[in-house]
Formats: sequence, structure tokens, C-alpha cells
Amino acid sequence: MPVAHSFRAEHGAWVRLDGHQYQIRALAGDASLRLISPTAPADRRVLTLPLAMLISDPTFRPCTADEDPGLDDEAARVHRELTDTVAAMDGLARADPDEMERLTELQGHMLELTTGYRSGDPAAPAPGEPREGFDPSLPMRQRVAAKAAELGIGTSTLWYRLQKWRAAGSTTFGLVDRRSTTARLSHPLAGADPRVIEAITVQHGIEVDESTGDMNRFNRRVQNRLDAEYGKGEVQLPVMTTFRRWTEAILPGLHTTGSAVTRRTTGNRPGDSYEAVTASRVGEAVMLDTTPLDVLCYDPVEDITYTIELTIAIDVASRSILAWRFKPFGTKAADAGALIGDAMTPEPMRPGWPDKLRHSALKLACEPLLSLDERFAAAAARPVVFPEKIIIDHGKAFASQAVKDACRRYGISVQDARAYRPTDKPQVEAAFKTIRSGFSQHVAGYKGYKVDQRGRQADQHARWTLSDVEYFFAEYVITVFQRRHHAGLVLPGFSNLKLSPNDAYRILVHKSGYVACPADPNLYLELLPIQWLAIQHYGIQHNYLQYRDPVIKKLAGVKSPYLEMGGKWPIRVDPSDITRVYFHDPYARPPEPSWHVIPWIHALKGVEPFTDTTLREVRKLIAERGRDVADQKEIAQTVIELQNRTDAPETWLARTRKARLRDSERARAAAQDRAGTELGGAGPGDAKAGCPAEAGEADAPAPALRAVTAGPDDEEDFDIDFDSIPAYEVWGAKPARRPGDGSPQ
Repeated sequence: MPVAHSFRAEHGAWVRLDGHQYQIRALAGDASLRLISPTAPADRRVLTLPLAMLISDPTFRPCTADEDPGLDDEAARVHRELTDTVAAMDGLARADPDEMERLTELQGHMLELTTGYRSGDPAAPAPGEPREGFDPSLPMRQRVAAKAAELGIGTSTLWYRLQKWRAAGSTTFGLVDRRSTTARLSHPLAGADPRVIEAITVQHGIEVDESTGDMNRFNRRVQNRLDAEYGKGEVQLPVMTTFRRWTEAILPGLHTTGSAVTRRTTGNRPGDSYEAVTASRVGEAVMLDTTPLDVLCYDPVEDITYTIELTIAIDVASRSILAWRFKPFGTKAADAGALIGDAMTPEPMRPGWPDKLRHSALKLACEPLLSLDERFAAAAARPVVFPEKIIIDHGKAFASQAVKDACRRYGISVQDARAYRPTDKPQVEAAFKTIRSGFSQHVAGYKGYKVDQRGRQADQHARWTLSDVEYFFAEYVITVFQRRHHAGLVLPGFSNLKLSPNDAYRILVHKSGYVACPADPNLYLELLPIQWLAIQHYGIQHNYLQYRDPVIKKLAGVKSPYLEMGGKWPIRVDPSDITRVYFHDPYARPPEPSWHVIPWIHALKGVEPFTDTTLREVRKLIAERGRDVADQKEIAQTVIELQNRTDAPETWLARTRKARLRDSERARAAAQDRAGTELGGAGPGDAKAGCPAEAGEADAPAPALRAVTAGPDDEEDFDIDFDSIPAYEVWGAKPARRPGDGSPQ
């Protein structure tokens, strides 16, 4: 009776039909299957059946998972003979043209013997066909005798060749003399024990992440696996030459005894097909990722070189780099959250950049309206995008609560890529490769992508600080990356048109419209990680540090309006500079400021800005001394002690210098981000952190850039001159004729 359960017809599947096992070798477009059997009779070894006929046959059933195809030696030999005959004949034709000419002539004789026509087609007879003695109406025995006499061979020999020719599907391959070297087909695993094949495959999978060994070690481990599973001496491996050949055939290109990095990369490839990540409008999908930059930075104060990490956000639709962040010694969650804010904020022009790099160079139709925003008037030609969805990996910085809070704040959805699957983020991985070839290798201090590519004294060539590298990279993105033609950017209908990320951004904005981004200058503060803390009479305490300011004194003991948090208040903490926290007053009314800096009570007593990592080290030292880790004076004294170690050259240690460098660079970046908010450069320690303001001017906030809400004449309603809006560029259109110039339309 017909099979009652589901059946998946796929290439390589084994089925049973008429008591014989068949393997599916091909699937035709008309729902037909090509079946090949190593055990069926010669006239039944190759079958082509419609799928409906196959599953309706009462003798049909799919082979179970534990069912052995059961190939004996003779069946295996026949199975090997059923190799791709087209490829075999093509190889034979290339290797021995004379032999192919002889086989073609012999094929004509066989066709004349069986059909009476050398072409095999009665509709296209040659002159005089069918010849006497080869008429199809004559008995086959009589025709075989006539052809044997013509060829000068015995009838038994011709009968044998005719049988082989028919078994091969009446093709030229059935006439090949298998004793010849050029015509012999070999199987690389002929005679191999299936248990050995399985042991080699399993052992390789175990050693993918291990250090590379030679073939002798791999041979020993495979033999130990066979002895443990089947008994000692039950399954023996062949000699080393054969074992090496089998391993290369079973594990082609997997670098079993080659590079460990390449072996891990190859083993990490997905087993299924690669799926493209596509987007049809700007901001539909934005990818975030971090990679070590192949450039060593130099710190002239500490006199050390150090590595840095680059974190970027790239728009999938336009391939534009929307934002970037450089950090020494690890990227934190606050950096990833600030990166989202950078993508929604215009990139400021740098001193010395030409006017052609301004935002107006993007030639957007809405540029006249954007120019009313002071931020865009002083912005560079880098796309500003409101992300709809961000794609992140499972890195600690991206999978943090800070990033999720930032996305939830602005309605951005988050999609996680699979762990150890760089193919889920192909656009950002390709961007890193482009940055390496177009930027990193051209900067002094380039250390190579791998250790074997590093120069002998790469650290002595490092001369640029982190600030310098940031400046160079910003110039590279604006002047090179965003303007270079990208092979992955194609305009439908114009396949030969080469587009740059800026071109793609302009076209997609014309197509889908421009989505305005938040113009709040305090976006950096809103994206900082939130800690829910209570305001006590002494101020705020977080991570054993006490913060105090008169602005929160009036809220001591008052429950916050966020009822679900049990009366606690949301306090923003930047781990790059924990000498201060940020408080948003929900009861403030203009012109009163809503954001306030709450300093640490010892921030102005000789303590420079430091990170949460330094605080953990300070607490560890205090605990080792048997002191109270909550003592504010003890914490301040220990911090100053750590920061003063670099004053004495005899106490310089690599770890101490790197910690000091980490704190100073992160404090500089935090001060730079804070300078664009309504707080400006105000706050303790900004002059030491690299803020351009002098120490005496630390309390004077710098004016922040704000969006201009009214027109040029401060009118609420103003007219727009639509004739001044640039027209949409149309490729291939004929230029319009000007009056009186006689040019054709």
C-alpha cells in the first residue's frame, strides 16, 4: 500500500523500490526524480520517475535513519561506476582526443547495429541507410554477426560490448576500455571502513578549537577513539600514507593540521545557505559592531603605546557609516548607547575642512529646511538617520541594559545576531575590511591584521594619539568612505550605475522621505545608563561614592514620581567618569535648567576623573589594608595615590600607566560629549580631562547648539520658495531645451 507518512525528496536520500535500494541523484523541474541503485539489475539501475508515480507505488518506502544501504563489494564497484559519465567523458576528451575519436566511431557502429542508422535517428538517415545486413527488421543475431565480421572481432566480444554499452545507458562511456589509465574512474575512499570515516569526522570536530597538531597526533587520537568505541585492535587504521589521503578526502579544505585561525573560521561557517540582510529605506536596519583597530596609538605623557577599539554603526540600505567611537582597552555599554545618539546627531565640521564637505553637499531635497537647524548648518556631509532597528551581536557592551533602555526610549527595535555568526552582519564585517585596507594600513603605527603580518618594531612607528586617530578617521569617512563607489549598491533599472553611500542615501531619501531625528541637545545624557537611587539628607550614594549638590537637597526624603520604582530617582551614571552623576529634575520649568551635575564630594580635592574600573581597583586595595571600603576620605586618598604613581619614574609600571591612560582618555571623551549638552563644559575636573576651557572657566557652561524653531525673521509662519529646492536627479533623461538656444528637446 502507498506510504502513509511524510517523505522529503532531497538529493542523496535513500528509498526502497521493488525490493532494491535507490538513491536520489537529481530532481527535475517537472517533479521528476532520477534514481540510481547499486543493487538493481542492469536495466533497472537508473530510473527517472515522476514523484507522484514513485510515492504511489506499493513497493515504495523511504529508508529509515538506521538502515544500512548494504553495499557489498560488487555493488560498491557498480556504484562507483555510476559516477557522472558526462564529466568522465569530458575529462577523457581533454586527456586523449584520439581515444575520443575512436569511441565516437564505435558509438556509430553500435547505433547502426541496434537501430540500422549510424546517427540512431531514423528520421535523419544517411545515404544508403539502412545498409544490407543491418535492417532493423532482421534478427539481432544476424546483425551482430554482420557487424562482428565488419569490425574483425568475434561475435562473443561484440555481444559483451553491446551488453556493457546498454548497461551504461547506450552512451559512449559504456565503450570505454576501463583498463586504460585515462578512462579509469577512482573513488578516494574505496575500501575505507565506514567506522574509520566516522571517527575521522568526529575527531576533527573535537579539535576545531584546539591548538594545531601534526598528522601523527591526529592518527593516534583517531586510533584511540576506535579502540575505546569498538574494542582495542578491532578496527585498525591503514598506513600513514593511506590515512593521510583519506583524511584529505573526508575533510577537504578544513585545515585539520593547518592554521588554527583558519580552521576555526572555516568551522564557523553556517551549514545552510547564506542569507542576505537587505533594507529598502534609510534606517530600516542599522548594524552595530566593535573590532580592534590595527593601529597602535601613542601617549606622550605616559610614554607608552596601546591598542584601541573601533565601534561603528552602519546603515544597511545605503552602506553609510553613521557613527563611530574609539576607546582604549574595551568598549562599555555607555559607549554603545552613545553610538546610537551619534547616529541621530549631525557630525560637526572640523577646522580646516573645505566647504565641499558640508552637509549641503549631500544635495537633499529637504536641505533648505535642514539648514534652518544650526546643527546642520555647521555639520559635515555624513548622513543623519533615525534607526528603526539595530542589529547587534552578543557582545557584553551591546547586550546590556543601557543599550536596550536607549532603544526603548526612542522606539528602536533590537535584533540579536546569532553567536559566532559573522555572516549575520555581512555589511558591517565588510566595512571593517574596507577600513583596514583604506585607512588603517596607511596610518603610522599600523601593526597588521595578524601577528604574522606585524613588523619587527611596529610600536616604534606609533606617533599619533587617540585624538589624532579620531580626527583622521572622521576625515577618512567624510572624504573617502562616503564618496567611494560601492559594488553592493545598485539602483533598480540602472545596473551599470555606480553609487557611493552618499548617492544611495540621497536617492533613498528622495524615495522614502526624510525622518527627522531628535534635536534635543541633551541626547547624550538621556542615553547614559540609569541607576535608581534614593536621595538622602547627605545626598546620593552609588557604588560606595557619595554625591552631593544643593540642587537635590530640597528632594531629600521625597519620593519620586516614578511610583513603580519605590520612590527612587533615576540617576544617570557615566562609567567613563564617575566623579559626577547627572540628575534630571522633572519639576523644573523654563528658564530653569532641567539637567544638573551632581559631583562626588571629593571631586575638587586633587582627584582627577577616573573610571569605574579604577574604583574597583581602589576598593580592592582598601580591603587588602583592612580599611572601610565605604570611607570617602580613604577612597579619595587611595585614588590620589594611584594617580600620583606616575610622578615617580621608578614606580612606573605598564599596568599603572595603562590605567592612568584609560582614565584620562575616557574622561576626555566624556567631556567632549558633555560639551554639546545644555551643561556645556561645566563640572569639576573638565580642565584636567582635556576640555578646552581653562580651569578658572570650568563653571561657565559653553553654549549648546540648538534647533532653530522659527524662520529667519522669527515669524511663526513663513513661506517656502519651492523653486529653490534642487530638482531630483534623473539618469538618462534628455536635457530640457532652453528658449532660443536651438537645442533639441
